[in-house]
Amino acid sequence: MNERVREQLTELVKTHGVDILDQPDKIETLLKTSFGESETKIMAIVTALREGLLRELLRSKDSSTQTAAIEGFSRRLRKNRSMDEEAATWAIESIALALGKLTPAETEYSGIKTTNGDELVYVEGGSFVMGDTWGDGADVEKPAHRVNITYDLYVGKYPVTFEEYDRFFMETGATEPEDEGLGRGRRPVINVNWFQATWYCNWLSEKEGLPPAYYEDGSLLDENGKKTNDIARVRGYRLLSEAEWEYAARGGKESRGHKYSGSDDPSLVAWFDEKPSEAPTDLSEEKRLVANEVGMKMPNELGLYDMSGNVWEWCSDRFDDYAGSEQTNPHSISEGGRVIRGGCWFKPASLAEIARREELSPMEIHNGVGFRICRAADRKTKADSFSQINERQANEAPFIPAGEIPDLVLVERGSFKMGDTWGDGLIDERPVREVRITYDFYIGKHEVRFSEFDVFCEATGRIPPSDEDWGRGDLPIINVTWWDAVEFCNWLSEREGLPKAYDDDGRLLDATGKATDKLERVPGFRLPTEAEWEYAARGGNKSEGHKYAGSDDVDEVAWYSENSGIKTHEVGKKAPNELGIHDMSGNVWEWCSDWYEEDYYRYSPNVNPYNTEGDYERVMRGGSAGLNETFARVTHRDYLEPSSAGNAVGFRICRTANEQSELP
Repeated sequence: MNERVREQLTELVKTHGVDILDQPDKIETLLKTSFGESETKIMAIVTALREGLLRELLRSKDSSTQTAAIEGFSRRLRKNRSMDEEAATWAIESIALALGKLTPAETEYSGIKTTNGDELVYVEGGSFVMGDTWGDGADVEKPAHRVNITYDLYVGKYPVTFEEYDRFFMETGATEPEDEGLGRGRRPVINVNWFQATWYCNWLSEKEGLPPAYYEDGSLLDENGKKTNDIARVRGYRLLSEAEWEYAARGGKESRGHKYSGSDDPSLVAWFDEKPSEAPTDLSEEKRLVANEVGMKMPNELGLYDMSGNVWEWCSDRFDDYAGSEQTNPHSISEGGRVIRGGCWFKPASLAEIARREELSPMEIHNGVGFRICRAADRKTKADSFSQINERQANEAPFIPAGEIPDLVLVERGSFKMGDTWGDGLIDERPVREVRITYDFYIGKHEVRFSEFDVFCEATGRIPPSDEDWGRGDLPIINVTWWDAVEFCNWLSEREGLPKAYDDDGRLLDATGKATDKLERVPGFRLPTEAEWEYAARGGNKSEGHKYAGSDDVDEVAWYSENSGIKTHEVGKKAPNELGIHDMSGNVWEWCSDWYEEDYYRYSPNVNPYNTEGDYERVMRGGSAGLNETFARVTHRDYLEPSSAGNAVGFRICRTANEQSELP
């Protein structure tokens, strides 16, 4: 019925002309004649017209001014006519539709609303430059660096309000936060610490039937309740990562490059202290400084409010220095001070700039700090989830480009001593033990190259990783996460008509698609296990016992800090090892399939070891062009969060030889 009211208003304008809208009493009579049972909606339109908003709507010419006008009018109706937000927005949009200022598609809401009343806006993942892109920021905002968000999410339209938080504390018995005498209701909640914000998130997840996002110590939890450092695997409501926060504040894919969230003029989008030189140190001394109801300033390009000013907002991350290279889905989970973003109402506008970062103890309660919630959209990445790819291919039979498989070398089964056989390694390389590989496998002759990975990016529509201006082509791929690597493996398997090797949770799959830890039963392309990697790097059953992959002279076989110029080099330019495999020492770190545990060697099996259990990091091997020869040893172990990427990290592929993976 409400849509028919809108359609009738549009018909009235078509029949009588725009001037009919200057006669709100006539509009009321004509609409009530047809739709008397929709009096509430009709009166909302009539009230908007009586407020004198028609001419201002007519003056708005482009989409940005139209959006700003609609949002501004909605605020006026709420303030002057005590109209609720939904009715006010509906009325203004109805008039804009009748005037042709909006299309029906532009009025569709793409967000979600929780049972507690929290509204969230859909934010599509993408790539942006994070940090001080204007050159006038603080040192902690530097260096500016590219960040990729590879998943979509829902972000709170507003900071969480007292109205919403009060329902939480009344239901759970949590501590009631003080409002400093400024009022509650639709004002943003303040005086909650980081942990209290995460408790609210977990409570909301439970109400909505979602798994909790946080463990009691603040660690993130995946959908199976396991600790994770991969924020893309978290399904419940949570705080935004710092990267997600800045991406959303900048306007995501709709960004127009504003310094504040939605404008270069802070007065349009932010509540802040316009006279900071006169600002008191205590809120009780000066009542001109008050927190304001959410949504009373203009939104940003995504329809998000108050990301500049009003209250600081807790982020999920620990406060840390920025990395100097491209990052994918960054999130720091270590203990320490937490990030707050956005500035607040009793601080100057400079603190409301979207690149501004501050640190606060997670236990601290502050009268200028609140929070905003988010959650991941249903499992979807820029390359789609693996199950979606399968379904799409079955239904649409999309074109998958043909291409050469990266060169592979056969590694015959055998036994070797794994670990620090020279006695000068680190504790995680011990104890040395005899390991047996009971199957043959193929491993990449070279690290995967940019030329190969770029075909994958083009075929799947994902953002190509940065090459740091070192070049692409035959240079080893860099700036890829562990998830990027396994998605490449699955894509390559599908292209070659093989079953995929990984499911959406990173577990290996056998030929029937069932999870397995038996490598000999995995037919698809995958990353090598740590044991396979070291066995191949040592030369397999042709090993001559070299400390580096193919030689005891590191310069013969590796690009490392002393000869690389601290940048990667084309694959295959150094001597190979005994099996004809290149660059297993130096050039780039290589992801392995295993989880990392420092003491894994103490309890790992001696036959086909593969660590399927872990909390935070995946294994990397081989060293890199930027590190010394110690890291290029064939026994050296390292690790990185699977959602992290860096300009020293790549991978090589592997697969079990056919005759074994096809065994019943």
